[in-house]
Amino acid sequence: MRDRPSNLGSSMPLRSAFAESLLARASLRLPLLSLALLAACATNPVVRRATVISDADKAAKAALANENKLDVGKIPARTLAVTPFTVAARDTILRPLGFGMADLLANDLAKSPEIRLVERTQTEAILRELSLVDEGITDPREAPRVGRLIGARRLLIGDASMQPGNTVRLSARVVDVIAGTVQDLVHADAPLDRIIDAEKALALLLFERLGITLTPAQRLSIEQRQSTQLTALVAYGRGVQAEAKGDAAGSIAAFEEASRLDAAFSAARTQATAAPSASSSRSSSAASNVARVVDLAAQGVNAPVSVKLPEAVDAPVASSSLLSLIFIIRVLP
Repeated sequence: MRDRPSNLGSSMPLRSAFAESLLARASLRLPLLSLALLAACATNPVVRRATVISDADKAAKAALANENKLDVGKIPARTLAVTPFTVAARDTILRPLGFGMADLLANDLAKSPEIRLVERTQTEAILRELSLVDEGITDPREAPRVGRLIGARRLLIGDASMQPGNTVRLSARVVDVIAGTVQDLVHADAPLDRIIDAEKALALLLFERLGITLTPAQRLSIEQRQSTQLTALVAYGRGVQAEAKGDAAGSIAAFEEASRLDAAFSAARTQATAAPSASSSRSSSAASNVARVVDLAAQGVNAPVSVKLPEAVDAPVASSSLLSLIFIIRVLP
């Protein structure tokens, strides 16, 4: 029987060529994978929020380092910062509500162009630096310093407390940072499960005390209840509280929970999917830059594009981002 001719010699070059092809494809995919991971990070809500918190902390440290050089005369007259409502009792429900109601109150006050609200992230960063997140501002004499560091002409401080009959009271006063004067205390009461009514009533009282006349459209917008579900409002408050403590992942998780508990809670949905408004344009710009790098690399273009890498954070990548990465690895030639 004839021996079959060996194909060993001819198969070796083929195998070698195949191996080289695999290596070439891998060398293309690795940079693309890195860029795709970068894109996933740039669009991940937890990473974006962590970046905003980090930036705010750096600004707060700089403000404290240069506190003696701050020129209070340059603080715009219409600026106002709202601090979380303090809660005397260690109430597991009322404490997060103190954070959530203060944030929703700030949103309502911002609906008048006569008030320029300082971003919550800036206020929270200063409170973290001064170790006032848990304690809050209980003494109006502390407020001027906080206001100067934040860059607010007026600072709204207040508290939330339980009253007889399972009623909650929201109280607030406004401190003039430069003059040091304190406007009269105002308060609004409502049953605990209708605490949002107290927030709305307090907002309207504050506009009245500040001498601001609302248009019918502005008043109607302020009177709209974001949510009437107490569990959703508590979850929202936990999100604000977590962010105030610098916990980006915990913040997003709580906002997502609030959104699940009340699908109509638009403020919770917005907070769960986006970083605070102060950084939204910067985040979108970073994401678009990364997307451009990925596109150019996929086309084989080696073009220099300036991309600022986000700071490393211990945060999970969304499942949708991981699916995108798997798609890139499997489909790209």
